[in-house]
Amino acid sequence: MAYNQGGDSGFFKGFLFGGLLGAIAALLFAPKSGREMREDISRRSRELKDDVELKLEHAVKRAEEILAESRQKLENFRNETKAELKHLEESAASKYREGKDALRDEKGRIKEAVHAGVAAYKDEKHSKS
Repeated sequence: MAYNQGGDSGFFKGFLFGGLLGAIAALLFAPKSGREMREDISRRSRELKDDVELKLEHAVKRAEEILAESRQKLENFRNETKAELKHLEESAASKYREGKDALRDEKGRIKEAVHAGVAAYKDEKHSKS
C-alpha cells in the first residue's frame, strides 16, 4: 500500500503535468504537417501562458486583498489597544490619587491621635503630681 504524502495538491499537480505531457505527445504524434504542428504548439503555448497570467493576476489580487484586510485589522487592534491603555493609565492615576489622599488623611488622624495621647499623658502626669 502506497503512502500519500503529497495530499490532494500533489495529485492535482501530477494530473496537470500528465495532461500537459499527453497534450504535447498528441501534438507530436498527430499526423499533421510540420507547419500545422508548429501552429498548434504556438497556439497551445499562448493559451497556457494566458492561463498562467490570469491565475497570477488572481493570486496577486487576492494577496493584495488579504494584505489590506490585515492592515485594517492591525490598525483596529492598535486603536483598541491605545484606547485600553489610556483607560488603564487614567484608572491607575485615579487610584494613585485616591491612595495618596487616603494616606494623607490617615497621617493627619494618626498625628492628631498622637498629640491627643501626649496631651492626655501630660494631663494625667500633672494630675498625679
